[in-house]
Amino acid sequence: MLQLRDLRKSFGRLNALSGVTFAVQPGTIHGLIGPNGSGKTTLFNLVSGFLPVSGGHVIWKGEEITGLAPHRISRAGVARTFQLTSNYGTLSVLENLAMASRNRIETSFVARLLHLPSSQREEARHRAEAQGILAKFSLEHLANVPAAELPGGTQKILGVAIALASAPQLLLLDEPLAGLNSSEKAQLMEILLRLKQDGYTILIIEHDMKAIMRTCDRVTVLCYGELLTEGTPAEVSKHPATIKAYLGEEAA
Repeated sequence: MLQLRDLRKSFGRLNALSGVTFAVQPGTIHGLIGPNGSGKTTLFNLVSGFLPVSGGHVIWKGEEITGLAPHRISRAGVARTFQLTSNYGTLSVLENLAMASRNRIETSFVARLLHLPSSQREEARHRAEAQGILAKFSLEHLANVPAAELPGGTQKILGVAIALASAPQLLLLDEPLAGLNSSEKAQLMEILLRLKQDGYTILIIEHDMKAIMRTCDRVTVLCYGELLTEGTPAEVSKHPATIKAYLGEEAA
């Protein structure tokens, strides 16, 4: 579904990514782990178009998307979250989801300007879809609350819901569990498992190794911009290089 081939990114003399190659299979949760500074977020920025690549290819469903603008990649079916919350704080939770659906507007500008029936029907459909996402994330009771008034953990969960509102096939989640308490982590990981059952594909950066091992079908490990190893969670957790570079010598 997503293929990265010899993906490279340099910042001057610093090689943030050095020829990374791996694939994400459809309908899976694929973990991307590694020490801080290993190039994980840089990889997300390249895939989603927020940074230009220095070399290599990003292939999405058999089509080259390397170098496309972020909005074009989003419309192709790839959505991402960021480490920091990126919602509209003054808008309600429901309005944030409605904003995210705007990349899927099909009616013309004139139809929207004149509020023609076709535009009204589309708006009603997007609002109904937003309500469904609220239910999926157990956020219905917060629909009319301004996003800025939500606790930090709930804002992180909202960020994933906003990404889903753009109707992606692939979700790129950058440390979605950071800042969540144990119950919020359990809630979000259960949601991600349900999304996989619904046919979504997820590539997730995460430092919570228990969550990664419990939910991922496959895990890729980066270290200093290079692919260290890849495999099932069990295979990766037992790999000597992973233990040394990421899990710690004491885990050996």
